Amino acid sequence: MPKINILCFTVLCFFFSCQTKAQTENKAVPADARSADKASIVLNTNKADCISLPFGYSDLSKRTTEESVLSAIDDKNKLKELNDLRFEKSIKKDLIALPEEYHVILPFSTSVNEKYDRISMASDFLCYGDHSLYFMAVYNTVRYAEPFIEKIYLVSTKGGKLIDMKRIYLNHQGEMGFASYTLFNIDKNYIISLQNYELTENPFQLKPVQQYQILPSGKFARYYDRDGSYKNNEEQGTVKNHLKEGKWTETKSNSTIELQKNPEFTDPYTYLEAEYKNGLPSGTWKFYKLLQNYNEETGEPILNTRKKGALIYTEMYKNGVLEKREFQ
Repeated sequence: MPKINILCFTVLCFFFSCQTKAQTENKAVPADARSADKASIVLNTNKADCISLPFGYSDLSKRTTEESVLSAIDDKNKLKELNDLRFEKSIKKDLIALPEEYHVILPFSTSVNEKYDRISMASDFLCYGDHSLYFMAVYNTVRYAEPFIEKIYLVSTKGGKLIDMKRIYLNHQGEMGFASYTLFNIDKNYIISLQNYELTENPFQLKPVQQYQILPSGKFARYYDRDGSYKNNEEQGTVKNHLKEGKWTETKSNSTIELQKNPEFTDPYTYLEAEYKNGLPSGTWKFYKLLQNYNEETGEPILNTRKKGALIYTEMYKNGVLEKREFQ
């Protein structure tokens, strides 16, 4: 069985770092430079190690209370299933950059540097046509005496080349009992369901399930059960073939806005005019300041007061890849 050596895993980490940097710079990145980042790596290709589906937390729809969420997080049988993926090859590294999405979903992403002692790739993986999807675990060994898996990423590859990655699991325990969790399920049709939970001082509120589809290109894209017009409290647009298509407007927290560097922003929300093609970002995206009022008692935004403010920055996409970002 092929093994992942440390040199190859270092290349993997380097790729993630390069990918993150390319997403945050304002200059266009030539296509040939991007493809050079996607260096070939040696990964386990033994079909005998392909796991069967469904896999994950199949009862996500039943986890509707804080108690049920905590019982799922602490479920020893589920934790054993995750560890049984055989995260055998690890690399010790003091500092590694990973794309992160604690509170928001792509394309609202940022990069954070966090210190970990152990990052491992599993030998068991998902076979998906010409693509292979690998599980990468990030263990938190800094804050706790006994290390545990804090994050799991699903890494999409084809022919040993890296294509995309999506965080599918999170067990982030903060101060004063505050915590962020993500539980996942991958069904027999390879539809990935993610349920995010936030435990804060506010009353427990269940967030909507986010679903993702693996495209023929190997990229991850939002998946919707029904075609046609779609609207919720944060986004609206048209769904075609279960994917976002055409013009969309989205009002979400945006981690690209650094509040300390932009004191005129009282919150990180933006009003986005976006465009999608076959589920992937396309064309020019326009990010405006989101103007909204807040409930004085709860501090929550009042949705019916939301409106578009001044233009902040634009992003230009080609084939789902960010080519350029320009601030006003």
